[in-house]
Amino acid sequence: MKFKLVRIDDRLIHGQVALGWSRAKGIDTILAVDDVVAKDKFQCSLLKMATPPGVKSFILTADEAEQKVKDGTLEKKKIMLLVKGPETLLKLVEKGFEISEVNIGNMRSVGGKTKLLNYVYASDSEISFLKAISAKGIKMYGQAVPDQSGVDFNEILEKI
Repeated sequence: MKFKLVRIDDRLIHGQVALGWSRAKGIDTILAVDDVVAKDKFQCSLLKMATPPGVKSFILTADEAEQKVKDGTLEKKKIMLLVKGPETLLKLVEKGFEISEVNIGNMRSVGGKTKLLNYVYASDSEISFLKAISAKGIKMYGQAVPDQSGVDFNEILEKI
């Protein structure tokens, strides 16, 4: 299955993603994947409320997302795959998700993280996951909003 956009954004579905990226990419389905959030009914309801009209959203664990993709019901959809962090993305890649390109969006600064871009901070383990994704030949680019130019994120990782 080919995704219209694959994005790491620790906020998952929010105004910027729901409106900006879905309009820019013609998205009709958002697949938000996070093992913790998917089990929290309150967070799921908040994410559903942030989904724009005309766009369907699913908030799933990695295993549920794998099943959803394999069952074929999303085959003709224009999907944005969202994950909170690189560990989940690597897990999906290892489950066989066909991902050739990743948009690195917001990864907030929380104590002890390294600043990689103005809107991307990563811990040592997150950097390791990002490097593992890059090592699989997946192109990564940093781009906070659709009307901004992208930055080659693979090159940034090579300098660390």
